[in-house]
Amino acid sequence: MSDLPLVDISSDAENFIFSVALHPSRNEMLIGFATGHVCCLKYTIDKKKYKNNLKLVFEKTGKNFEYSVMHGDDLISGDDDLFEILWKTKRHDKACRQILYLDEHTAVSMGSENILKKFKCSSGKVIDKLEFPDLTEKKVAANCMYNFNDYVLIGMDDKGIVKVVKFDKEDDNKMVCINTLTGLHNGDCINKIISLNKNNYQRVIKKSGKSKLKDEFIREPLSVHKFVSVGQTTLQIWDCRWENLNKLETSEDQEDELLSLCYLNDDENDTNLICGIGEGALTVWKFGKNEYKDQINRIKISKSESVESCVSSLQNDNRLWCGLTNGYVYLVDGKVGSIIKKLHHSKTDEVNFLDIDYEYRPVSTSMTTIKIWDDYAENEADEDIESSDEENNYSDMSDDSVNLSDQLLSGEDEEEDKEPNSDDEYLADFAKEMKERDTKFEVMEINASKNDIKKISKKQEKKKQQELKKKQASLKHGIRKFEGL
Repeated sequence: MSDLPLVDISSDAENFIFSVALHPSRNEMLIGFATGHVCCLKYTIDKKKYKNNLKLVFEKTGKNFEYSVMHGDDLISGDDDLFEILWKTKRHDKACRQILYLDEHTAVSMGSENILKKFKCSSGKVIDKLEFPDLTEKKVAANCMYNFNDYVLIGMDDKGIVKVVKFDKEDDNKMVCINTLTGLHNGDCINKIISLNKNNYQRVIKKSGKSKLKDEFIREPLSVHKFVSVGQTTLQIWDCRWENLNKLETSEDQEDELLSLCYLNDDENDTNLICGIGEGALTVWKFGKNEYKDQINRIKISKSESVESCVSSLQNDNRLWCGLTNGYVYLVDGKVGSIIKKLHHSKTDEVNFLDIDYEYRPVSTSMTTIKIWDDYAENEADEDIESSDEENNYSDMSDDSVNLSDQLLSGEDEEEDKEPNSDDEYLADFAKEMKERDTKFEVMEINASKNDIKKISKKQEKKKQQELKKKQASLKHGIRKFEGL
C-alpha cells in the first residue's frame, strides 16, 4: 500500500466536515457540513489512470457547490467521470452532526437543531422527519448514531441521553420515538453505541444436574433489543425498551475515557469488542469470558495520543483500523496484538471517523479531509512498522500493564480539565481564529450553534493539552537521564 491515499477530498477549514456515511453497495458517500448542507458524492477509482493522490477540493458550499479536481499538484479539467455531485441540499438549519445509511435506498441525518430527517439516497428528497424539542430545551446535540434492525439510536453529547427511534411498519415506515433513556454513563457524553446481538450469536448457559453426566447446556440467543455503549470510563449494556435503568449492566471502572468501539470481526459468532481509550491503547473485551464486565487484554498504540475512532476490516481476519488524535491511522491485528500498517491522514487534524467502503477500502475522516486508502490485502508487507517498537505490545490487563511514563506531572490533571468559562468565550475565540486565518476561498457564513463551536473548541483545547504532556514528559526524561551525576 502506498503512503498516499487513492482519493483525498478536502474542504476549506471554515467549511468543516461534521459527518460522513459510505454507501453499502456503490462508490458514493454522503457528506454533512457545518453549514447544514449535505451532498451525495459519487467517486470513481481508476488505478490504471491515476494510481493514487487524486484530489477533490471543495472551494465553496452553499446554493452552488464549487470544487476543483487535481492529481497531485496538477489541475485536471475535462474529466467528469472521476467525481460527480449527484445532489446537494440545505438539509439542516445548523450543522449536520450525524448522517447514516439505513439501506441502499434510504438514509437519515440529524442536525444541531435536533431534527431527524429521513430521505431518499437517489435524490435527497425528505420523506419523513422527527423533531426533538426536549433535547433543545436541555441544550444537548447528537454525538453518535446507530442503526440495527428496526431501530435508530441517537446518543447525545451530554446528560447520558439516548433517543430510541423505530419505524412503524403499519404506517408506511414512519419514524416514531418510542423511548428516551437518560442518565447513562453518569449523565455524560455517549461516545459510541453498538448492538449486543451479533446476528445469530447464542450464549451457552450451564444448568447443573445431579451429576456431571446430567449437566445441561442451554443455548440462549442474546436480545435484539439490547445495546452496548461507551462513555466516560465505563462500558454499559442496556435494553432500549427500559423505562428506567435499574437493571443497567456496567463494567469495571477503566480509569480512562472510552472513546470508540467496534467488533473485531464481522463473523456472527465472534463477540470480541475493541475499545479505543484516551491513553493511546485498544482494549479487548469478550462476552464469553466475563460478559463485558472488564477488559481482558490491551494493545498499546501510542503513549500520548487518544484512539478517537476504530472500525473492523470487515474481512473476518482479526484486523481493525484505528484513528488517533495525532492524525495517524493504524491497521492492527487484534488477535496477535501487533501493528501492521501506519498511514498519515493529517498533520493538524485528529482522525475522528473511520469506515470501510463497499470494496473494503478504509476511509479516514477529520473535520477538513476525507481520505480513501488502498485495500491493505493487496500488499501485505509494510517495512515502516518495526516489530521491535516497545510501544506496540500485547499483554494481559493488570496493574503492571499501565504505562507509567504516560502519567502526568503533579498538577497537570487540573490543567487538563480547564475550559473556557462560557459559550460567549467559545464563540469569541472561534470568531477571532476565523478572522485571523488567511483563506483563499469564498465561503458562506456558518450558522453554527454554541454546541458546534464548543465541539471545535474542545478539540483545539485537547491538542494544546497533548502538546503540554509531551513537553512535560520530555522534561521528566531529562531529569531521570542526569539523575545521580
